[in-house]
Amino acid sequence: MVTNRKTAAITLPARDRAGRERAVLDAIGRIILRDGLSGVGVNALAREAGVDKVLIYRYFGDLDGVYAAFAERGDFWWTVDEILGDPRPDPKAMTHAELLKCVLRRHGEGIRKRPVTLAVIAAEPANRTALVVALEEVRERRSLELAAWISERYPAPEGVDVTAIGMIAGAAIDYLAGRARNIRVYGGIEIKTDKNWERIYSAIDQMIDGMFPPSTRKARR
Repeated sequence: MVTNRKTAAITLPARDRAGRERAVLDAIGRIILRDGLSGVGVNALAREAGVDKVLIYRYFGDLDGVYAAFAERGDFWWTVDEILGDPRPDPKAMTHAELLKCVLRRHGEGIRKRPVTLAVIAAEPANRTALVVALEEVRERRSLELAAWISERYPAPEGVDVTAIGMIAGAAIDYLAGRARNIRVYGGIEIKTDKNWERIYSAIDQMIDGMFPPSTRKARR
């Protein structure tokens, strides 16, 4: 009978396991916001999630498995579907320039509403932890998926490196959004307010317009 009780304690119902896995992954975000990237570890996760650390290894294999599962969750980084929307853009109804403006705006809005993402962006250059690497891999993969979808349907103007320009604009958004967690003004512009983010997006729109001939900037409705 003792053996049976032990077995029952180990073999949890599926819904209990799912809930505990979710509790562990949710705990990562809270630890990052409170203690920073360096505060994330198996003991801290177990305490924060209210589970035995043995369960963490059983469910995820190891700490890298926890990081990989957290990185894949859509609440850390946007998905391609989130950026492109439903239905997907139609090249006949939306020009390349219009699409890039929309993508960069949605990128900015997507990360600005994710406090954990902003905390990671702000801290990751000085904290190359296993968690940061896992998050970076997912971020890069989704960015490449997005770039591939766009390039298959929207040929780049001759002599224009659209991918690199998009990367530079996206990196600028990441940097400013991450900085806005702790500072109010950058380069004379308030970077905490939605009003001034509209100013930033408008400036990016102007740069994108400069890449394309005037006749190709707007689709015929």
